[in-house]
Amino acid sequence: MPSTNLVKRDWEKDHVYLIQFPRAGMIPSPSPYAFKVETFLRIADIPYTNINNEFKKMSARGQIPFIELNGRQHADSTIIIDTLIEHFHKTELENLSASDKATARAYFALLEHHLCWVTLYSRGQDFKWLATDGGFGRLLSGIKAFAFKNFIVKSFTSKVRGRAAAQGMGTFSKEEILEQCKKDLDALSVQLGDKPYLFGSSIKTIDATAFAHLAELIYTPQFSPEIKTYFEEKTPNLQAYVNRIKEKYWSDWDETTSTQDMNTTWKME
Repeated sequence: MPSTNLVKRDWEKDHVYLIQFPRAGMIPSPSPYAFKVETFLRIADIPYTNINNEFKKMSARGQIPFIELNGRQHADSTIIIDTLIEHFHKTELENLSASDKATARAYFALLEHHLCWVTLYSRGQDFKWLATDGGFGRLLSGIKAFAFKNFIVKSFTSKVRGRAAAQGMGTFSKEEILEQCKKDLDALSVQLGDKPYLFGSSIKTIDATAFAHLAELIYTPQFSPEIKTYFEEKTPNLQAYVNRIKEKYWSDWDETTSTQDMNTTWKME
C-alpha cells in the first residue's frame, strides 16, 4: 500500500525522488549519506530527481536523506541502496567473489561506522562553515539567515558533538582521532593499490560509499589540516581515486556548487 505522507504525490513510475538537504557551496552535499545515495544513483544509471527538504521534511523514521519510489518511502542510506539494487536489478554492482564480499563488508564498516566519525567529530567542534558561502549561506537571507547562523547551526553542532561523544570517538584526544583517521586511510589505500576502484577495474556499490566519505574529508573543513596533507603525501592513490569518480560521475560538480541547483545535468548523451 502506498505511503500516505509522500512529498511527491504526482510521482512517475520507477522514477526515484531523492529528498535531501539543499546543495552546499563547497561540496554537492554536506551529508555523506545523501552524497553516497546520489552517487550510487549516478553509478547505477537510475533516473532520479532531487527534492529540497528545506531543512524540515524528514522521513517517517525521522531521517534524511530518504527516497520515494512508486508511492513508497524508503529511509536510511544503506537500506535505500539495497532497495534500489533489488528493484532496478543492479546486481552487477554487487558482483564479487565470496571473499571479496566479506572484505567489502569490512571496509563498509570501517567507512560507515568508524572513519565517518572523524568528519562528524570535526563538525561537532566547529560547524559554523555551514552558514557561510561554502555551506548554505548563499541560499539564505534576512531573518532566515540570522536564525540559521545563530540557532540552527548551533543546534546541529551540539547534536553532532553529543553523537560523537556517545559513539566514543568524541571522547578521544585530537591526536588520538588523527591517528585513527590515518590508520583507516592507510587500510583503504592498501586495498585500492594501483587499481581504478577498490575491487578492480569496475566500480561497485562499496565505491559509492568510499567516495562519499572520503570526499567529505577532502572538501569540507576538518579539525586538523593534517588530514588533507596526509591524503596528498601518504595516500595519494586515494586522492586520485576520489578525483577519478568525481570526474566520471560528478562532471557537474563545479556547476552544482556554484549555482547550488539541485538538478543539474551530469550525464553527457
